[in-house]
Amino acid sequence: MPAVWQDKSVPINYVVSSGRGTVFSFVVHHAPKVPGRTVPFVIALVELEEGVRMLGELRGADPARVAIGMPVRATYIDFPDWSLYAWEPDE
Repeated sequence: MPAVWQDKSVPINYVVSSGRGTVFSFVVHHAPKVPGRTVPFVIALVELEEGVRMLGELRGADPARVAIGMPVRATYIDFPDWSLYAWEPDE
């Protein structure tokens, strides 16, 4: 899962990941409404098995049941010219 770094003076490292991890922190977004989005939705900071933390939308989970330590895995949303990663429960 690549990341774009703004500061080009810092060396870049890549970590090959299984795409599995646990919720380290999260927020349930209720308002304001975001154009094209249905609220509530969950944004999660996920700690991967390899120790890297990544931020993304947690899809397919009841916001009331999301918890720290919840197992998740990466999923990909395809658009015509690009893809975006998100998280989903890994049960």
